[in-house]
Amino acid sequence: MVSTQLIRPGGQLCGAASLTELIRHKDDLARQLQSLLLTCKVLGLSPETLQDYHGKMQIFLRFCRTLGVTQVGEVDRNVFRLFLLKLEETNNPTSVRDYYRVVRRFFNWLVDEEVLEASPVARVKPPRPETKVIQPFHPDQIRDMLLLCDDNTFLGARDKAIVLMLLDTGLRRSELVSIQIKDVDLDRELIKVRGKGAKERVVRIGRRTQKALIKYLLMRSDDLPCLWVTKQGGPLRVTGLDEAVRTLGRRAGIEGVRCSPHTFRHTFATSWLRNGGSEFALQSALGHSSLDMTRRYSSTVRSEDAAVEHRRVSPADNLKLS
Repeated sequence: MVSTQLIRPGGQLCGAASLTELIRHKDDLARQLQSLLLTCKVLGLSPETLQDYHGKMQIFLRFCRTLGVTQVGEVDRNVFRLFLLKLEETNNPTSVRDYYRVVRRFFNWLVDEEVLEASPVARVKPPRPETKVIQPFHPDQIRDMLLLCDDNTFLGARDKAIVLMLLDTGLRRSELVSIQIKDVDLDRELIKVRGKGAKERVVRIGRRTQKALIKYLLMRSDDLPCLWVTKQGGPLRVTGLDEAVRTLGRRAGIEGVRCSPHTFRHTFATSWLRNGGSEFALQSALGHSSLDMTRRYSSTVRSEDAAVEHRRVSPADNLKLS
């Protein structure tokens, strides 16, 4: 089979031979996918976004091949519905919706490129969203993790600065590891962040986070432009960040909460709302394109507040029984 790796999963563009393959490829769906990825690359989408599109669309293409579908014009809404049903066997509703969005974007792009007159999946409704109560870190759990960070050592100082920055900004893990030293403006207490879709925004860091960040930076002896480095002296990657947070959580004996950078994002959002911050400002701080995702955090806060209020107004407890 001819290779379809014009754009590798990491977002890198392959050589001229792959361009020839793109033009001659008999699998029209695969060829059009590579065209989409090339367009996204030119538009400046992040490597993480390209990798996500590539991975999800490859799974869709493999499913289509099991049905003998290789041409764009052969895909109809029933093929798409069967794909979503297949996904539901092994994926939660949130993941299925993510696949739904990627495949719809692919066909919408084909319409924009005038390859198709109309999207064959336009009238397929998305799966119902999964509603979960988001469990943030308890303040005592964060204190326990910080106590384990000996800021007289390089790794301890780095990890303390990371924990405080995650808590103080709610950054996505990809956003955190992509920060460059030049993006940090301590005079204005701001950091420039590159979010999803190559969108830039600024976030503020508080005094405690600034102090921890400065102490970590004073321990740096390298010339790397990235803000976060490993013990070995290389740039910190997403996998390294995940491992650092997991290790702290394990050492702190944290249970009942997923110990990950994303949990800090939940904690930041719920703390913001509890401290009187607005949903609209939170949307901007988190880099959300709409209020839908932001309101998930509001829902969590409201449900927790209702549980607290129930202590006072419990119908059963207030029932006058002899």
